[in-house]
Amino acid sequence: MSTANHLDVVLFGREYRLACAPEQQAALNAAVSLVNTKMQEVASKGRQVSTERAAIMAALTLAHDLLESREGGTAPRVDNDAATRKVERMVQRADEAIESHQNALF
Repeated sequence: MSTANHLDVVLFGREYRLACAPEQQAALNAAVSLVNTKMQEVASKGRQVSTERAAIMAALTLAHDLLESREGGTAPRVDNDAATRKVERMVQRADEAIESHQNALF
């Protein structure tokens, strides 16, 4: 159930409630669909993957695609340490959101 300032979505088989202004809901739904598709692509590679790994690999694939499209096919050099820290923070925030969601259910 979505409310005026929240949107309920399903990503990789899990339900999430996201804060979202009504005028942004269509764009967020499109983003959810894109991320979910990428996560499913990662999972379909043959081996069993965790939700966390699928999310990280999807995020990296989407970021790579974005950088390539911005640069006309030439991705800029990336500071690997900074990128690793950023991904670790993203994973931590995702874990916290999942934990919060699970606590709300039980």
